[in-house]
Amino acid sequence: MKRFRNMFWLLIIPVLAFGIHKHYISLTKIDYIKEQKTVQITMKFFLDDIELALENRIGEPMELATKDENKLADKYLETYVRRKFKIWINEKEMSYSFLGKEYDNNEVFFYIEIENIDQINSIEVENSMLFETFEEQQNYIKLNLENIQKTFILVKANVKEMLKL
Repeated sequence: MKRFRNMFWLLIIPVLAFGIHKHYISLTKIDYIKEQKTVQITMKFFLDDIELALENRIGEPMELATKDENKLADKYLETYVRRKFKIWINEKEMSYSFLGKEYDNNEVFFYIEIENIDQINSIEVENSMLFETFEEQQNYIKLNLENIQKTFILVKANVKEMLKL
């Protein structure tokens, strides 16, 4: 029995040590809608991760998705996205409309749109969001450009990726 107990702890301790680890990931979905000549971008982050990044950056509590949410939260969030997320289409840096944010349980979604895009020959995406807060952060970029689908994983050492069509 004692041998069984020792083996149990030898097996369970590594599982506890390595199994309980928070993953730091985000997902950015980029869709080109040719008929509308628009690029629609949806970004999804864990709420507590984005909140911590903002609090570290601003130096004041954010209280996102609560009744006590910082009154300047929308401004801070948009500024953060604009500083950390950039996109080039056909080798030209694009300005975009930040349409807003939406909370859903423990996630926050950001909505972005680029208009008047007749055609895409190349697209380059830079997303360095949360890298200053989480060393292990991974930002997944999922592109859907007409008949081409591609996924990139951006990490702190590589915050930018390009696709030529």
